Amino acid sequence: MNIDRCLGSLDEAITAAKTLGVDASAAVATRETTRTRLGFPSSAYVLALAGGTGVGKSTLLNAIAGENVSLAGARRPTTSDAVAWVPSSRGRELAGLLQWLGISEVRQHAGGALADVAVLDLPDFDSIALEHRDRVDELLPRVDAVVWIVDPEKYNDYVMHGRYLRQFAPRVRRQIVVLNRSDLLSLADTRRVAEDMRHQLQKYGAGTIDVVTTRAREGAAGIGELREWLESGVEAKRVVASRIAAEAHEAVRDLAADAGVLDGTAAPLIKPARRERALSSVAAGALAVIDVAGLERQAVAATRLAARRRGGGPLGLFTSAIIRLTGRARTSADPVDFLRRWQLRGSLAPAVEPLRELVTSTLASVPAPLRGTLAALSAPASLEHRLAETIDRSLAAEAAGFQVPTSALWSLIGIAQYAVTAVLIFSLLWFASLFVIHDAPVSSISLPYLGLVPTPVALLAATLLAGYVLAKLLGLHAGWLGRRWAKRVSARISREVRQRIADDLLVPLEQFEASRGALHQAVRAADDGCS
Repeated sequence: MNIDRCLGSLDEAITAAKTLGVDASAAVATRETTRTRLGFPSSAYVLALAGGTGVGKSTLLNAIAGENVSLAGARRPTTSDAVAWVPSSRGRELAGLLQWLGISEVRQHAGGALADVAVLDLPDFDSIALEHRDRVDELLPRVDAVVWIVDPEKYNDYVMHGRYLRQFAPRVRRQIVVLNRSDLLSLADTRRVAEDMRHQLQKYGAGTIDVVTTRAREGAAGIGELREWLESGVEAKRVVASRIAAEAHEAVRDLAADAGVLDGTAAPLIKPARRERALSSVAAGALAVIDVAGLERQAVAATRLAARRRGGGPLGLFTSAIIRLTGRARTSADPVDFLRRWQLRGSLAPAVEPLRELVTSTLASVPAPLRGTLAALSAPASLEHRLAETIDRSLAAEAAGFQVPTSALWSLIGIAQYAVTAVLIFSLLWFASLFVIHDAPVSSISLPYLGLVPTPVALLAATLLAGYVLAKLLGLHAGWLGRRWAKRVSARISREVRQRIADDLLVPLEQFEASRGALHQAVRAADDGCS
C-alpha cells in the first residue's frame, strides 16, 4: 500500500471526472478529508461505535470500559452527540484531532492495552432527531475504524444497510460487527444472523468481516472477544493509512462507475471507421462551401491577368489597368479574397450534420452522467463554430503563401509586343500618309490570290497578325501555368482542410475519450496502490 500513489490516483481521477462532466464533489471532499487526517499524529487511531436506536452502543462502551462512560438508554436516542473515550496518555496528542472531529465531551482512561485507540460513541443513525443523523454522517467519513452494532430486531434494518453499511463498509479496512442482545435468539438463529451479516457485507464489497455476539446487559457476555479484537495490537499508523487508502480507492471507483469505465477497458465510444466516414463527409461539405472549383477559376484568371501585364505590351497594360480599376480583378481574379469570403457562399449546417448524428447516435450507450457533456459536443452551433474556425485557420495558412506563377517567356513576348506595337504605329502612319500625300511613292507586294497589295497595307496586316499570335501564345501559356497552379492550390487546400478537420474538429471528443482512458488508468493504479 502506497498512500502517495493512492492519493495521486485520486487526484488524476478527479481531474478526469471533471473534464467528463461527472460530479466529483464527493471525491473532492474525500480528498480534503484524507489529506487533513494525514496531518494529525497517527500514534492512536479513532474507532466509532455506530448503530441504531436501542442496540446498546453506550452500554457496550460502558462494558468495555468497566465504568459508566456514556449515558445508556434502551428505548430512545440518548446520545445526542459523540462521546470520546481516550487514553489519558494520548490526551494532548489527540486534542487537535478531536477538535477537528468536533468532539467536546471527552472521557479518559488509564490506557493499558487500549492505549492506541480512541473510541467514539456516536449518536443513533436512525434517530428521529435529524441532527443526530447529520452528526453521524459528518463523523463516519473521518474516523479510522468502525464497530457496527446491531441487535436481533435491527440487524437487517434498511437504514443500517441501505444508507450506512452499503456506503461506508467498503471504505473501512478495520471494522467488526457486534450482534448485541444475542440472548433474544437461539444458538442456531444467532449463527444464521451472523452468517447473513457476513454475506451482506461481502455483497457490498467490504470483504470478510468478523461478527461477534454479545450480551452487554447480562454479565457482559462476549465483551471479552470484542475487547480482544480491540487489543489485537494493530499499529495505529497502519489503521489510519489503510482507512485513507480504502476511502480513496472507493472514491476513485465511484467516479469510474459513473463514467462507465470501472470494469473492462475504456473502449472508444465511437468506432474509428464510423468516425472517419463522418469526417470525410464533413470535409466534403466544407469544401463545397469553400468552392474549390471557383477557386481554381480565380487562380487561372489571376495568372492570365499577371501575364497580360508583363507580356501584353502597351495594350496589355491598358486592359489590365481597366480590369483593376473597374473592380473585375477583385471579383474574378483574386483567389486570396475569394478564400476570405468563403462564408458568404453558404452555411456549414449541412456539413456538420454527419458528425452531429454520429455523436448523437452514441448518447444512448453512454452512462447518464456523461451524456450532458457529450451532447454539448454535438450541439450544431458549437460544431459549426469549431468547423468555421478550423477552415479559417486552414485557408489563412494557405492564402499567406499564395504567389501567382510567372515565366521569363512572358517578358520575351512582352518585348515582342512592344516591337509589334512600334511597327503597327509605323504602318498606320505610313498608310495614313498615302491619303495625305497623293503623289507619295509606294511599292506593292504580290500576294497569292490577292495580287498586288500596297506595302503599308501588307505590313499593317502582318503586324496585326503577329500581335494576335503573340497574344494567343501568351494566353495559352498563362492558362497552362494558371491551371497547373490552380490544381496545386486546390489540392493543398483540400488536403489542409481535411487534415485540420481531422486534427481539430474532434479535439473535444478526443479529450473526452482521453479523460475516460485516464480515469480507467486511475482505477487500475488505485487497485495497485491502495491495496
